[in-house]
Amino acid sequence: MGVTKDELTIEMAVSDGWCVLVPAGTWHNITNIGATPMQVYAIYAPAHHTPGKAHATAAAAEADKDDEPAAWSVQPKHAPDRHR
Repeated sequence: MGVTKDELTIEMAVSDGWCVLVPAGTWHNITNIGATPMQVYAIYAPAHHTPGKAHATAAAAEADKDDEPAAWSVQPKHAPDRHR
């Protein structure tokens, strides 16, 4: 995590059972460096995606051009979600 994608100042190895909290507007990237498949549950607000929509990978989410938050989801006025 860090203030920009080029300034990732926090790096930590985590294991089964960990919870990683990422402050709003923080650049972040979760990478599985182990041999066992990893499950990531991302819970965030406000919603940035169409209700009920799920993407298998970050690349699939980025490529989806028909993925807008619901009208009831109040979006921030500042920069959009900045995940890597």
